[in-house]
Parts: sequence; structure tokens; C-alpha cells
Amino acid sequence: MSSRRWNGPDHANFPGASFHYNALQVHHLHCVRHWERNLDLKRFLRGRLIQTVAKINLDEMMLGHQQRRAAHGSRIVQVVAMHETLPVEAERLRRQLEWVDKRFTLISPETLFGVWDRTRAVPKWTKPAVLFTFDDGRESNYTVAAPMLESMGTRGLFFVVPQFIGLTARDARNFYYSNIDIRGSVPSESAEQWTPMNPDQLADLVRRGHSVGNHTLSHANLSGLSTSSLRDEIEGGSEKIASWTKKPVEAFAWPYSWAAITRQSWDVIRATHRFCFSPCPGITDCSLDSPHLIWRTEIEAYYSNAEYRFMYSGLINPVWARRRRRLRATLKR
Repeated sequence: MSSRRWNGPDHANFPGASFHYNALQVHHLHCVRHWERNLDLKRFLRGRLIQTVAKINLDEMMLGHQQRRAAHGSRIVQVVAMHETLPVEAERLRRQLEWVDKRFTLISPETLFGVWDRTRAVPKWTKPAVLFTFDDGRESNYTVAAPMLESMGTRGLFFVVPQFIGLTARDARNFYYSNIDIRGSVPSESAEQWTPMNPDQLADLVRRGHSVGNHTLSHANLSGLSTSSLRDEIEGGSEKIASWTKKPVEAFAWPYSWAAITRQSWDVIRATHRFCFSPCPGITDCSLDSPHLIWRTEIEAYYSNAEYRFMYSGLINPVWARRRRRLRATLKR
């Protein structure tokens, strides 16, 4: 087979092909521009909404509601999902954590896991609780986020991708942009964006009281895999992490969207992990919700003050209520 790259139809051999090919290009360009305009509009509307909420202090009012629930004995937890925590964003992250510390009880993974353990005393929180989790296994989580959490008296849960862990230079960059950030973005020249932790750093996190969870072996979408592939991704990922940390892996978080899971994959997760975290925003009520379906809200280190206040307030949660119901229904079938 010829290795010549195909650059469209041969206009000389296919009469009229030039017109049709150009029409396809124009249509594709139109679709891309339409998508970009819609995205820009959504960002604009989201920004205006967040600024308005901050201006009238609606976020603080909603936080007050959460605090009253916690004061009356509700064991509610906001599980935060972050990704990169770059050194350039360290001061912004610190300000966010200090803001959270004044309004929430910062808890460790061990504390959250103990809530569902009937042999342990029930924790008493006077404020709603927050657990910080971090996805993929970037080295910036080890160098920036972990020490910062420790300075505030808490610990985090780090969901890692074993095939990513320990890669260096070009291998790390290629894996990151082919398996983790698959949006088609131009690869960053900053290695901090895509450099992973190594196995020794994972083991060190565990020694310091943090927890390491499973984010699938290769950052796979679980919704379309065969039974054998599911076991490789879920069980294989867990076994690899345990070989590094010398601890059983109790927590699992599936990648991508809230719907990137099936009942079959969920069954494999439940058989091998005590806790399963969903990429679906919501507040987890430990008295009512299952440890096999814990909600997580993405709140990044680089968010502005108004953005993270909006997200912690729970104002986004009603938007996701239907998806949470659909997810529950799908996994109960």
C-alpha cells in the first residue's frame, strides 16, 4: 500500500470532485465556527451568572443552608475533584483552601471511609465536610497539593492512572495527550502540565497519610469495553497501585463523563473496591447515599474567587439532578 498521504480527491481524475470537496471543507469550517460560537456564548453566560451570584451573595446564602443542615446532624460531604495543581497556581489554590477551611470541615479519605463503617464512632461535624481528590497522577499534585493539604491538617485522595505513572519526557507527553487530555488541544510545552508522579512518590503519599485510588489502568472509557478489558482496566489498575503502595486500593473513580459507565463495569468496580466516585456534581449525604456512588464536583485550582464560591455553594447541583437520577437508575438495572 502506498504511504502517500491522502490530501483530498484527485481533481483531475474526478470531474466535479473539487466542488464537492470544497463544499465539505466549507461545511466543516461552518460547523467548527458554530461550535466555537456556542462555546463562547456558554462561557459568557456562565461568567455573567457567576458574577451576579457573587454580587448578591447568593452563594453565601446557599452555604448557610448547608451549614444549618450539618449543624442539625446531617453528614453531608462535598467531594472536590481537581486535576493539575501547577506551581504557578499555588497561591491561588492556597487562597481557595483557606476560604474553604473557614466554611467547611476539611476531612481525610480515612474519615470519609469511616462514615460507612458501623464499627466506628459516627463523626460529628458542625460544618459541612469537604474531601479533596485529584485525578490522573500529575507530579504537581505531589509537589504542590499534598504539602498544602498537610499544612492545613488534612489529607487527600489521589486517583492515578498506572500506565501514566513513572513515564518521562516524550513518553509522558504522548501518553497524556493520547489517553488523558483527548480534546485535541495543542500539547503544552510546559512539562509541569503532563509530568506524572513516579511509584516512589505514590508510596510516600501513603506513608504521609494520604490515599491513592484507581482511575483505571489506562484512563479508559468503561462504557464500551469487553468483560476481559474491564477486568484489565479495573482489577489490573488496582493491582498495579497496590504493588507500589503496599496497601489495598479501596477507592475507584471512573474517568470522563458521568455516563461513561455501565452496570457491568460498576459490578466489577464494586467487587474489587469499597468506594466508587462519580464525575457527577452533587453533595453526598452519607446517611442516604451509597459508598458505591459518591458524587464529585470539579473545582480546579485555577478557578477565580467567584467561580469556586459558586461551585462550593451547591448552586450547580440542581442542574445535575436529572443526571444523578439517570445514573442511579442505570446502575440499579
